Amino acid sequence: MSRQPHPLATLAQIVSTPSAQDGIPREVEDDLRVAGCMLIQEAGIMLGLPQSTMATAQVIYHRFFFVSSMHSFGVNDISISSLYLSSKLNETPVRLRDLINTYIFLTARIKHLLSLPADQPFPTDAAGPSRLGAVGYNGAGGSGKGKERDTLWDGFMFEVPGFHDEVFWDWKDVIVASEMQILKRLGFNMQVDLPYSHVINYLKILDLVFEEDVAQMCWSILNDALLTPLYAIHPPHTLACASILLTTRLLRIPLPSNWHILFDVDYDDIWSCCGTVMRLWEDWGLAPPRGAMWSPPESADARRARENRWRRAWILSQGKKAVRRWVEERDKGEGDGE
Repeated sequence: MSRQPHPLATLAQIVSTPSAQDGIPREVEDDLRVAGCMLIQEAGIMLGLPQSTMATAQVIYHRFFFVSSMHSFGVNDISISSLYLSSKLNETPVRLRDLINTYIFLTARIKHLLSLPADQPFPTDAAGPSRLGAVGYNGAGGSGKGKERDTLWDGFMFEVPGFHDEVFWDWKDVIVASEMQILKRLGFNMQVDLPYSHVINYLKILDLVFEEDVAQMCWSILNDALLTPLYAIHPPHTLACASILLTTRLLRIPLPSNWHILFDVDYDDIWSCCGTVMRLWEDWGLAPPRGAMWSPPESADARRARENRWRRAWILSQGKKAVRRWVEERDKGEGDGE
């Protein structure tokens, strides 16, 4: 078997992640992965970085948490450091001060959302260049209803830190230390092969590249898959085929029999990837790509449960201390219950 051009997580790492070994439930870990990747995407958009840079950062972020625990490393710390490292790898340099100011703004916005009454609903408009559908993104620049958005952000104030403010130097120290940990723990192997070029080539072979909405929907699905660990588990040609399968199912376009054999992928693997992306849409309230003939079910109870997941993820993503405190309180509660 030929060696993979970029590293993938082993079966042992997938079954029992370092975070799971430290008592963090899989659902919470998955939510924190989504929260960290959303921060990378939002910061990258605000800084005008190309999609390849943001995607590389998200893949590095997922890889890191297959070898390290969220109990030991903060989600926000690794998130900003992954983006800074990716900007170097992709030769799309960004000023460190601009990156830090962007993250300070994003975290301040999250704290504002967490300060709102628990019964105040969040708008779930799924528009925007990355279709993240996260309240944190659309609240600042989405295309939702202006009145609802203005009400949500009433009272939110942000002031850019001064050049000599201590908060800048604290963040700088965090980035330097976290970047070193990423490089060391991943063995300095920063090779990332993204599936975007693969999917275009495969669509040409299947004579689908000029079908309306197909290429764009495949691209959108691949962007959404970045919020999940799929890029650290499956090779890029598998992800490309998964985006094609899910797109054609959503648009009800038939595919040739056994078409996946042509691209040397296992059907069970690509179908599993499709299921992971669809669960992401349902769990986080992300609308399917525009043009899809399907949408996840919505109810008041499901919406409240989803918003509670958002709040929990945002709170725990603030640092490793928050994660440790949550695990300790959960373990204490389970002990009292017995």
